This record gives sequence, structure tokens and C-alpha cells, in this order.
Amino acid sequence: MKKAKAIAVFEIKRIFKKPRSYILMFGMPLLFTFIFGGIFSGGTDDKPNIAVIDRDQSTLSQSLVKELENKKIMNMRIESAEKARSEFEDQKITGYIRIDEGFEEQMLRKEVPKVVFVHSPSFNGATMIEQVINDSMVKLRIGAEAASVYQDMTGGDWKGVQKEIAKGLSEASEGIKNVTVTKSKELASMNNMTAFSAGFTIMFVMIAMLISTGVFLEARQTGVWYRMMSAPVSRKEILLGYLGAFFLIGWIQFGVLMLISTFVFDVYWGNVLGNFVLVSSLLLCIIGLGLFIAGFVQTSEQQTAFGNLIIVSTCMLAGVYWPVEVMPDFMQKMAMFVPQYWGLEGFAELSGRGGTVVDVLLPSAVLLVFTAIFLIVGMSRIRFDRG
Repeated sequence: MKKAKAIAVFEIKRIFKKPRSYILMFGMPLLFTFIFGGIFSGGTDDKPNIAVIDRDQSTLSQSLVKELENKKIMNMRIESAEKARSEFEDQKITGYIRIDEGFEEQMLRKEVPKVVFVHSPSFNGATMIEQVINDSMVKLRIGAEAASVYQDMTGGDWKGVQKEIAKGLSEASEGIKNVTVTKSKELASMNNMTAFSAGFTIMFVMIAMLISTGVFLEARQTGVWYRMMSAPVSRKEILLGYLGAFFLIGWIQFGVLMLISTFVFDVYWGNVLGNFVLVSSLLLCIIGLGLFIAGFVQTSEQQTAFGNLIIVSTCMLAGVYWPVEVMPDFMQKMAMFVPQYWGLEGFAELSGRGGTVVDVLLPSAVLLVFTAIFLIVGMSRIRFDRG
């Protein structure tokens, strides 16, 4: 075991002697997390910013605005038409809602007034906001009709009744308690920054491991492996030394990135023991994948070229660059056959759903199955002689 330990220490020192290793292992994943997380997170508040143009300035138009505010699904503010259009063109707001003149008159005539919602084609939440507007208008029309009937029967002011109805509906909505069921009090959902941090950490650990496992092919190309086999050290000790080095290098990279992202990006990783089990299983799988690829190529250059292609494409499929849910159904099923998917599922359990080690047993077990397949096939194909 001393010889295996010496090989592991030597390999770790060799990797960290190269300045570019620090850029690839730590700089790139943090940069990608910052860029993608910043783009898609939109800050700590993920609600769209919507301006409201109220041209009618009537009791019913103001009631509609109040009803939309009570939904609390968007950040709303009243703006002039000119300012709203300018901010939308400059992409300072997601869109704007325009209530035209005559809104109240049409409502009282039991007509359906038109409310315009302007947004960019890329805004995914448009359908939800349109539905909320329609639902609010139906509720408002019912209240307006009730107030109108009251006025006809009693001769009282319908506007006062309308305000009371709107107030009653608002209080009824506030009486509903929204409870998110999670396994932890710390976090209710896996936010974008956490998801990107986990995804890009996995991707760049895979790339770093790909380079590390290429040492087998380098040893074969240069004849180093043959000389090592001639030395008084067994093949088992050599393999254990290298595999131990790869595992420790992976944990150093993962650990440092998790620590930095916690303080810099406020990423919550969840249960410590759960993360230890999941990351260890994931690293073994990544090492196995590197050796699997090494078994089908002849040189370390070929391994880097084909390996990077495989890693980037499978990361896309697994949901590193975008959520799996936005992909077609057949691609979502395909994603379950790549290791990164199960790694992200495990991190979602821990950081998003507040799970414990029990909750990552399934993802970890699947990763270990991948590991076994990769190692068996890869080690059976790698040739360590000089030929």
C-alpha cells in the first residue's frame, strides 16, 4: 500500500504543478456558474417586472390593478404609456399591461373590454399572466354586475358596493395559507444559481478527470507503464495508486468549488453526509467513464477530443445547460441514461428538497452501476504494453 500511496501523491503533485489545471478545475466552472446563473436567475427575485398603463383611471380599472397585485406572481408598477414602452424596448421590464379608456363603461354594459398584454416572444410565463388577467376580469365583472343590481334595487352608489366586494375578495385570498412541503426548513426549491453551480461543477470535474485518466494512455505511448511494470511493484498497486489519485483530485476540485460557491454565490448544498455519498459515487462514475473512453482510443489526444464531445453533449442532455423539463418527452427519457442526470437529481434532493443521505441512495446506486459497467469494459480494453 505504501507504493500505491506514493504513486497517488506523485500523480496529485503532477496535476497541481500545472497552472492551467487551476484555471480548468476552479476558474472555468466558477465563471460559467456566474455567467449562466446571472443570466437565468435574474437576481434573487425571479418574478417578472410588469408595468401597468391605466388609461381609464376608473374604479373598475383600479380594482383590476389591485386584483393583479394581490396575485403576487409579478412585480407591478403603474407607468405612463411612453415610459412603459421605452423600458420595454430597453429590456428593463419583461412586459406591460395596457388598460384602455372606456374599460369601466364596457364592463357596466356587460361587454368584455380588451386588456392588452405586451411581452417578448421568449417570455415563458406569458400564458400564466394572461390566464391571471382573464380570471381577474371574470371576478371583476361578477362584482360589477352585483354592484349594478344593488344600485338598481336600492338606488345606492354602486362604486361603494364594488369597492366592498373587491375588498372582501382580497381578504378571502389572503386567508389562504400557501405551504410548500419540503424535507428541510432551509430551502423550498433549488434555485437557478444552485442548479447551475451543481451542473457546471459536474461538467468541469468530468473534463478534469478525463485529462487525469489520460495518464494511462500517456504511459502506454511513452513506455512509462512498461518500465513501471518492470519495477518491484505489482500491477494492482499501480492501479490502486492511480485510481486513488484520481478520486482525491476529484474530491479536491469538488470540495473547493462547493466551498467557494457557498460563500460567493450563496449556494446551499444541503446535508453533508448526503453530499459525501453522492459526490463519492459520482466521482467513481466519472473515473470509470474516463477509463471507458480510454479503452476505445489509441492516444491521449484522441481521448481528449472524443471525451470532451461526449461530456458536453451528455451534459446538455442531462440538464446542465437548461432544465430537463423544457426538453421533449423522448429526450427526457434519454436523459435518464447518462450519469450527469442522476448526479443532478441527487443534488436536487439535497439542496432543493432538503433531503438526507437516504434520499440520494437511489441516484448513488445508479451511478455505481454506471461505474461498474464503465470500469469492467474500460479496463478490459486498455492495453498497457508498448504495442
